[in-house]
Amino acid sequence: MHRRTAVRRLLPALAGTVLAALALTGCGARAGGSPGTAALVGEDRITDQAVQARVAEFRAEAAALPPGQYQEQAGLVGTTVSAMVFDAVAGHALAAHGLAVSPGEVAGFREEQARGWGGEPALAQMLLLKHAVPADWIDRYCAEQLGLRKLAELSGQQLGTAEGNRTVHQLLAEASAELRIAVNPRYGAWDSQQSVLDGPTDPWLPAAGAAA
Repeated sequence: MHRRTAVRRLLPALAGTVLAALALTGCGARAGGSPGTAALVGEDRITDQAVQARVAEFRAEAAALPPGQYQEQAGLVGTTVSAMVFDAVAGHALAAHGLAVSPGEVAGFREEQARGWGGEPALAQMLLLKHAVPADWIDRYCAEQLGLRKLAELSGQQLGTAEGNRTVHQLLAEASAELRIAVNPRYGAWDSQQSVLDGPTDPWLPAAGAAA
């Protein structure tokens, strides 16, 4: 039915390995039994309302593009859930190692990316079309990318290399295990090998050890 997917990233990131039983058994039932819940990530709850709000932002911005630039594909809602869960996992991994991303770092990274894409409007459109990131989520997306870089640097590696990918892969796996992620089954199941939802449609992150 649906292909396994998630959101492509500006920087080469990597998939985390998570213990398979976490998302495929009781955890899914835990989220599914909580009305209005899309996912439970540790003590934090991602609500259906929050997911739908982000999807609505995306659709409104996509609808404003010139005709023919975008046609919605199946799996947008699931892809959005997957992105929101992944963001929480990456944030937990960062905090667990005493790391943080400052607003100044986010601003600098965003400016750098905008220059590379020929300006802020071009960057925003690229993120919208390729990564399903609405304008209000760009800073958070940039913070996530910087956080993944810092996780790789814990072992003196660089994100996008085989060793750097393996480092972050392991740290995301540890974070996911600690958080006991539970996704509402109607959105899919949290993939233990790829750190994405098995259900939405769009490839997310390269496998552990794969350099970009």
